[in-house]
Amino acid sequence: MPDAELYTIWYWSLAVAAVVVLLAAALLIAILLVARRILGNARQALEAAEAIAEDTKVIWELEETNRTAEEILATAESIEERGGHIAGTLPERGRRAQEVSES
Repeated sequence: MPDAELYTIWYWSLAVAAVVVLLAAALLIAILLVARRILGNARQALEAAEAIAEDTKVIWELEETNRTAEEILATAESIEERGGHIAGTLPERGRRAQEVSES
Protein backbone atom coordinates (compact mmCIF):
# COMPACT_ATOMS: atom_id res chain seq x y z
CA MET A 1 0.00 0.00 0.00
CA PRO A 2 1.47 3.33 -0.99
CA ASP A 3 2.13 6.04 1.53
CA ALA A 4 -0.51 8.33 0.06
CA GLU A 5 -3.24 5.78 0.77
CA LEU A 6 -1.99 5.30 4.33
CA TYR A 7 -2.06 9.04 4.91
CA THR A 8 -5.58 9.25 3.46
CA ILE A 9 -6.82 6.46 5.73
CA TRP A 10 -4.98 8.08 8.64
CA TYR A 11 -6.61 11.47 8.03
CA TRP A 12 -10.07 9.98 7.62
CA SER A 13 -9.62 7.97 10.82
CA LEU A 14 -8.42 11.08 12.59
CA ALA A 15 -11.44 13.04 11.29
CA VAL A 16 -13.88 10.33 12.42
CA ALA A 17 -12.21 10.18 15.85
CA ALA A 18 -12.42 13.98 16.14
CA VAL A 19 -16.13 13.88 15.26
CA VAL A 20 -16.70 11.14 17.86
CA VAL A 21 -14.83 13.13 20.51
CA LEU A 22 -16.80 16.29 19.68
CA LEU A 23 -20.11 14.39 19.85
CA ALA A 24 -19.11 12.85 23.18
CA ALA A 25 -18.15 16.29 24.51
CA ALA A 26 -21.46 17.75 23.30
CA LEU A 27 -23.38 14.94 24.99
CA LEU A 28 -21.45 15.43 28.24
CA ILE A 29 -22.16 19.17 28.17
CA ALA A 30 -25.86 18.45 27.54
CA ILE A 31 -25.90 16.00 30.45
CA LEU A 32 -24.23 18.59 32.68
CA LEU A 33 -26.81 21.24 31.75
CA VAL A 34 -29.71 18.86 32.37
CA ALA A 35 -28.19 17.81 35.71
CA ARG A 36 -27.94 21.47 36.74
CA ARG A 37 -31.60 22.02 35.80
CA ILE A 38 -32.59 18.94 37.77
CA LEU A 39 -30.63 20.24 40.75
CA GLY A 40 -32.40 23.61 40.54
CA ASN A 41 -35.80 21.91 40.35
CA ALA A 42 -34.87 19.65 43.25
CA ARG A 43 -33.96 22.69 45.35
CA GLN A 44 -37.30 24.32 44.53
CA ALA A 45 -39.12 21.09 45.39
CA LEU A 46 -37.25 20.85 48.69
CA GLU A 47 -38.14 24.45 49.57
CA ALA A 48 -41.79 23.76 48.72
CA ALA A 49 -41.77 20.56 50.78
CA GLU A 50 -40.27 22.41 53.76
CA ALA A 51 -42.92 25.14 53.44
CA ILE A 52 -45.67 22.51 53.26
CA ALA A 53 -44.26 20.73 56.30
CA GLU A 54 -44.17 24.01 58.22
CA ASP A 55 -47.73 24.90 57.15
CA THR A 56 -49.13 21.48 58.08
CA LYS A 57 -47.37 21.29 61.45
CA VAL A 58 -50.45 22.96 62.94
CA ILE A 59 -52.62 20.11 61.65
CA TRP A 60 -50.44 17.52 63.35
CA GLU A 61 -50.58 19.50 66.59
CA LEU A 62 -54.38 19.62 66.34
CA GLU A 63 -54.56 16.04 67.59
CA GLU A 64 -52.78 17.06 70.80
CA THR A 65 -55.14 20.05 71.11
CA ASN A 66 -58.15 17.75 70.76
CA ARG A 67 -56.80 15.42 73.46
CA THR A 68 -56.28 18.36 75.79
CA ALA A 69 -59.78 19.67 75.05
CA GLU A 70 -61.24 16.24 75.85
CA GLU A 71 -59.38 16.20 79.18
CA ILE A 72 -60.66 19.69 80.00
CA LEU A 73 -64.22 18.62 79.10
CA ALA A 74 -63.98 15.54 81.31
CA THR A 75 -62.69 17.68 84.18
CA ALA A 76 -65.47 20.25 83.67
CA GLU A 77 -68.12 17.51 83.62
CA SER A 78 -66.68 16.07 86.84
CA ILE A 79 -66.73 19.49 88.48
CA GLU A 80 -70.31 20.03 87.31
CA GLU A 81 -71.42 16.66 88.69
CA ARG A 82 -69.71 17.20 92.04
CA GLY A 83 -70.96 20.76 92.20
CA GLY A 84 -74.51 19.49 91.63
CA HIS A 85 -74.14 17.05 94.51
CA ILE A 86 -72.81 19.80 96.75
CA ALA A 87 -75.59 22.17 95.71
CA GLY A 88 -78.15 19.44 96.39
CA THR A 89 -76.83 18.64 99.85
CA LEU A 90 -76.43 22.23 101.07
CA PRO A 91 -80.16 23.03 101.37
CA GLU A 92 -80.74 19.68 103.09
CA ARG A 93 -78.00 20.37 105.62
CA GLY A 94 -79.32 23.88 106.09
CA ARG A 95 -82.76 22.48 106.94
CA ARG A 96 -81.26 19.97 109.37
CA ALA A 97 -79.22 22.71 111.03
CA GLN A 98 -82.31 24.85 111.32
CA GLU A 99 -84.30 21.95 112.80
CA VAL A 100 -81.54 21.31 115.33
CA SER A 101 -81.40 24.99 116.33
CA GLU A 102 -85.20 25.17 116.71
CA SER A 103 -85.32 22.17 118.95
